[in-house]
Amino acid sequence: MNTDTRPTLFNPLILLILGAVCISFAPVFVKLVGESRLGPTAIGFWRTLFGALVLFAVSFLRGSRLSLSPRLLKFAVLAGFIFFVDLFVWHRSVIYSGAGMSTILANTQVFVTAILSFFIFKEKLSLRFWVAAVSAIGGIALLVGLATDEVVFDTRYLQGIAFGLITGVVYGHYLVTMRWVSHREVIPDVMLFIAWASAFSTLFLGVSAVLESVPMIPPDTASWIYLISLGLVAQALGWWAITSSLAKIVASRAGLILLLQPTLAMVWGVLMFSEQFTPTQALGATITLTAIYFGGVRKHD
Repeated sequence: MNTDTRPTLFNPLILLILGAVCISFAPVFVKLVGESRLGPTAIGFWRTLFGALVLFAVSFLRGSRLSLSPRLLKFAVLAGFIFFVDLFVWHRSVIYSGAGMSTILANTQVFVTAILSFFIFKEKLSLRFWVAAVSAIGGIALLVGLATDEVVFDTRYLQGIAFGLITGVVYGHYLVTMRWVSHREVIPDVMLFIAWASAFSTLFLGVSAVLESVPMIPPDTASWIYLISLGLVAQALGWWAITSSLAKIVASRAGLILLLQPTLAMVWGVLMFSEQFTPTQALGATITLTAIYFGGVRKHD
């Protein structure tokens, strides 16, 4: 894989934990802004804009040239478009179904990633993967409330569930695209590539928000603080920490650490927004997260 091999000044394990914690706050900031201030597409626009600016600034301070080759720029456009679709659907899932629910559903990307890797990279799918995939389906059924009468399946909630599952599909495509690019091309600075991809996502999200005729300007100081925090903490710091450390940690351990993100997102949702999970839903969340872990770990790890 042709990726940035620059040494990091920080312990990779600590960095990965930091990254997982940072991105666990993404649905929190989205929901804080999206409850009454801005729509999900506009939130995505500001998120990627602030994130791209920070990533460009850090790349500049690291001594990187801020330009990409024309070929890499095309791949950055592709990655940016897929990430735009990812945020378009996931932010809606966060607002409609909750921070915890949307994040767990989005993490089903591990199954999409594995299946795409089977076709593109010829990676084998083990029996453990299929057992995990079937278990995840059962876990999701419990998680969304199919086995309890305490969940109200109104239109808004069903849309949130649908958008969350679509997020898992789109996010899996984004990760595989990033891996495919790194296999085909030498990427001198992964952070700079992500900065450009974020910039193109900003462009696509901005155009989409204009076409939707939704408010674009945050209405108050609190909104600006939440959006800047979303761009800085989740988009820039979180993904920088994960990107910088992931390749330096055994995949099985990394997969376990990354489960902090959906787990903490669920905790934040309960503590900050009083999101309710019945015992059956909590069992479904546990089964789904366990399946996500085993489904994302390769046999040789």
